[in-house]
Amino acid sequence: MNRSTLGSTIRSLRLEHHLTQSALAEKLHITDKAVSKWERDLSCPDISLFPRLAELLGVTVDDLLKTLPFDGQSSKLMKTYNLSQDIRTPIHVILGCAELAELHADDREHLLRYLSSIRVSAEYLLKTIGHIQSDTPKSTEHHASPETLDAYLRVHAASSVSELQKISAGYDFTGKRFLIAEDLMVNQEIAREILKEAGAETACAENGSVCISMLEEAPAGTYDLILMDLGMPVMDGFDATRKIRQMSDPQKSSIPIIALTANVEKPDRTAAFDAGMDAFVEKPLNIIGLFSAIRNCLEKA
Repeated sequence: MNRSTLGSTIRSLRLEHHLTQSALAEKLHITDKAVSKWERDLSCPDISLFPRLAELLGVTVDDLLKTLPFDGQSSKLMKTYNLSQDIRTPIHVILGCAELAELHADDREHLLRYLSSIRVSAEYLLKTIGHIQSDTPKSTEHHASPETLDAYLRVHAASSVSELQKISAGYDFTGKRFLIAEDLMVNQEIAREILKEAGAETACAENGSVCISMLEEAPAGTYDLILMDLGMPVMDGFDATRKIRQMSDPQKSSIPIIALTANVEKPDRTAAFDAGMDAFVEKPLNIIGLFSAIRNCLEKA
């Protein structure tokens, strides 16, 4: 990219994509005035808007950050953006284990396990925040990585299954098969156990590209619904959904797709629905909310 500033980059790419300032502002859920200020380099987009802005302009987040006027600012913003992804993982673990701890309040063994998971995750979260504040590189010597947390929680995931029997009593997905697109193994396993208790069969894909391949290779009607994580490597949930909706087989292209994500802001919901998704379920998963969304989508289909 040979554009000198972020503002001129945004303007040039906006025009290349035949977008007016109003159209871009509407898609980002901001004011026309904000876009105008960006393009005149009077202000900079909030870091949370960079992923959606990059998607609309057909570039990467890094492409946009490289055009910022100060090298230090670009580097710090990119680091903050990347670290924010790490923050979500321990938060999911903390909230999920807190819910499970409530369910097992009378079982000391289970309770101690969940409290231990919460402690490890909280320590990781504090260290991550500390690295953001000090602008220092992360050290792997004294804290767990997201992968470590993923493996740690996998050990305890099955112990919560018995509690699901009470919650899932009002839902029956027997005979249904769901495709779960999720890159973290612990999230795959928890989702599979939850759905198993309601009678459903499941298959998993580690990213959007694999999800599309599995759907294309299977006979029409193999899968009744897709649970689609939005933030996956290789191909995210947005792109995967758009490609599914363009499939030539009408049964496959119209399959219900439920977005799974920790991003709960209105722009994220709007982007999910714009991509062609049918429902939106927040992480960590609320079992009743998930089952309700699945049932509604199946009834509509």
